[in-house]
Amino acid sequence: MAGIEYPEKIEAKYILVDTRQLADNASVTPDELQRYYNQHQDDYRIAETVTVRHILIKTPAADANGKVDQKAVDAAHAKAEDVQSQLKNGGNFGDLAKKYSDDPGSAKDGGLLPPLTRGRTVPEFEQAAFNTPVGQTTGIIRTSYGFHIIHVEAKQQARLKPLDEVKAEIEPILKQQKAAAQAQSVASTIQTLARTEGLDKAAKDKNLSVTSTGLVAQTDQLPGLGSAPDFMTALFGAQKNAPPATASTPEGYAVYQVTAIQPPQTPTFDQIKAKIGEQFKDQRAQSMLAQKTQELSDRAHSEHDLAKAAKEVGATVKTSDLVDKNSQVPDIGAMSGNAAVVFGMKPGDISGPVQGGANGIVMKVVDVQQPTPEQMKQDWDKAKEALLQQKRQEYEQVYVENLRNSLEKEGKIKINKKEMDRLATLSEGS
Repeated sequence: MAGIEYPEKIEAKYILVDTRQLADNASVTPDELQRYYNQHQDDYRIAETVTVRHILIKTPAADANGKVDQKAVDAAHAKAEDVQSQLKNGGNFGDLAKKYSDDPGSAKDGGLLPPLTRGRTVPEFEQAAFNTPVGQTTGIIRTSYGFHIIHVEAKQQARLKPLDEVKAEIEPILKQQKAAAQAQSVASTIQTLARTEGLDKAAKDKNLSVTSTGLVAQTDQLPGLGSAPDFMTALFGAQKNAPPATASTPEGYAVYQVTAIQPPQTPTFDQIKAKIGEQFKDQRAQSMLAQKTQELSDRAHSEHDLAKAAKEVGATVKTSDLVDKNSQVPDIGAMSGNAAVVFGMKPGDISGPVQGGANGIVMKVVDVQQPTPEQMKQDWDKAKEALLQQKRQEYEQVYVENLRNSLEKEGKIKINKKEMDRLATLSEGS
């Protein structure tokens, strides 16, 4: 039982000042909208785009020795020439794309791709798409994917979105900023009143309510807040019955007072024996699973046959659809995790043992397909959205950090730096 200890617990009361509610009632002036727009114009620039339909006739990839089946390449080119001939004789591009295109992502839509920006697809495809006038069709274009025929549907020149077009995007941002500043002011007023009249009177004065935590550990979730690590750090750094103080929360601010502290306690054996038994069973099961999965992998490699090895050890063979690194596969989970090893393998290769949630897995690659131009475009869009989201979060974090620093300098909130340093040390050691 050495080292096992129930953590410190505290009981507290707090009043929440919710920024979201204040944002709903905030108003933004035309001058404020214009000022924000002028300062963030780069966020509202639209790149040059071209919208196209295409027909792809795929060519075979090189084999393990780098050789390409030239007969198959010639056959693909002959097929592309036949499609081109049908187009010249009045064939409908969309209908021919549905019939002949090897791009599964766009063929069903008549070859239509989402608008493309420069740098988003292979150079040969990009050059043909951007250099061909609207309404015209290219000749046969060769890329690493195969032979393409491209029809240009529309083009959009680079431009800056006007304020009227983005006003609906800017207004919530400014409302949030105003609400954060107002929440700071309201929390400061409540704290001042609570120190003389008590939390209950202060809450009633602002038509708010007081929430009680009951006894909670620092990793617990709180009523009305959920996970709030910064606020919990403040609570566990406070003294019992100290004057009410203010701390930030994910939704705004909380004015709080700690009413009870229960020190850490060493549990008795009777209190923890059931947990120890469960941990032992889990460790034993994991060990046996790892051993069985390793045996399956060893047999599959020695026999060059995953299905046969699975039958010998009593494992089940399942086949997935085509998946990418963003896919979720039953019994495996996210392909971005341990299973990502397959994306460095060739058809026929067998993996080593892989942990997939509660399962032990050995994988064999059956087929590999390179991404189409549309898929590259979709991946780019996802990456762009992720970067934009990260940028928004960074802006919000800087804004909240500045507010917190301002409150700390004014003595309106207190940060327990010793506790913050202790948590940082624990995090580095984990």
